[in-house]
Amino acid sequence: MAARSQAIDPATAERLYSRVLRILRQEGGSTPEVKIAAQVRELLVELAIPEHPWGNVNLVEKNSLKPHMVEPVPLFNGIPIVMYEGYVDVMSLDLWKENHRVELQVKEFTERNNREPDPDEVLQLVQGKLRLPSMTKNDPFNVAPLAHSIARKGVERPPILTADGEPKDGNRRIAAAKWVVSSGNFAPDEVQRARWVKVWVAPPNTTDDRFDAIVVALNFEDDLKEKWPEFVKARLVVDEYRKDRSGVVGGITPTRDRKLKKDVADKFAITTTAVTRYVRMVQWAEDFEAYHVDERGKEAAEVRYKADEVFQWFYEIQAGKSADKITVQMEEDADLRKIVYDLMFDVMDSGTQVRSLWKIVADEEARKQLHDAHESLERNEKKDALDLIKEAVTTADRNTATRKKIGFEGWLRQAVERLGGAPPDNWRTLDSSLLKELERVFVASNGVIEAELVTRGERLMTANG
Repeated sequence: MAARSQAIDPATAERLYSRVLRILRQEGGSTPEVKIAAQVRELLVELAIPEHPWGNVNLVEKNSLKPHMVEPVPLFNGIPIVMYEGYVDVMSLDLWKENHRVELQVKEFTERNNREPDPDEVLQLVQGKLRLPSMTKNDPFNVAPLAHSIARKGVERPPILTADGEPKDGNRRIAAAKWVVSSGNFAPDEVQRARWVKVWVAPPNTTDDRFDAIVVALNFEDDLKEKWPEFVKARLVVDEYRKDRSGVVGGITPTRDRKLKKDVADKFAITTTAVTRYVRMVQWAEDFEAYHVDERGKEAAEVRYKADEVFQWFYEIQAGKSADKITVQMEEDADLRKIVYDLMFDVMDSGTQVRSLWKIVADEEARKQLHDAHESLERNEKKDALDLIKEAVTTADRNTATRKKIGFEGWLRQAVERLGGAPPDNWRTLDSSLLKELERVFVASNGVIEAELVTRGERLMTANG
């Protein structure tokens, strides 16, 4: 069974087969099969070869289901990966503390305690029983409603484990099932339903790349599970992009950069455009974090949680065209960077406000209101600061619309004056294609002008109108 599920190096295989033959010769035909099987199992342990093809997970028969290979072989992100299915006692499983969903909590715990959390502490973090200063929710991973669902129906989608029992997918389901078993708040039948969980186990030879494919397929797809936050997915994508980019010898040409992003996009089953967007968002998120930690002295964990909470704003902050972008101006103006990041952290409450920043800064009146908002924040008058930001958005929108109207009227007035004063000789030198295009525009514009004058009561509709 082990040989069917994992490759055995030639030297180990030779030792295994030689020892098995020796056992068979020594015992002869009269030795009970149970005794021979026991000796073979001891040999597998000695040679570090799992007795079962699924490794060291203690799969058992339950509900008339015996441990077996899943058929057809499941596909994850287009990659076929062998899986074994069976039931396991959920209380024998520890959570995967490297799970990206709990990354912020594990980091904060480690920073505060100068050590990583043990398995029980990771479980309590996910269940919300172990609180950290930066955790504002009692049930940060929505485990409670999932636990009640599992009590009623059991774990419906099998968690996916490594051959050593580490859950690469299903941390929340395992944490919720353990809550049902250990809380004392559920009926005996509900406890039993939660305790025995159907799982899928990848065999011992499953590579990290294949587990990456599993994680990507199950967390980037759109389904009804608790999705990874956008911040977590973006970090993974950007880490992969940066790793690939650092391995390139020589300069990064635009063509090579597009190829790198295409490779990353294919790995995570997203678009190249999404990779580019994530790269930019993470860059600004990192700058936001560095500012508040290094220059404002805030705690790193608190800043990471805030960056996670408002992560979509780092897309909105890039609104505007070329030099009008607030991000371009922030790179050159340290005071503006300070104002924007402070207000984003403590005052702003919508992405619309962040998206309007480029218009606010471009308008003298609105920019003054933005500065006033920052001064209110420094006096800890956050409500006044928020009101001023809202006023700045309204002011910028109003003045932008006015400038557009004045700009078109001014251009049109100049065009009328220049056309009206143009001597006939000027028209004779124009290219015929330009004259035809001008005639087309004039005819279309004349219809719009006549309709507008009729609407205003300054011209009667013609008989053909």
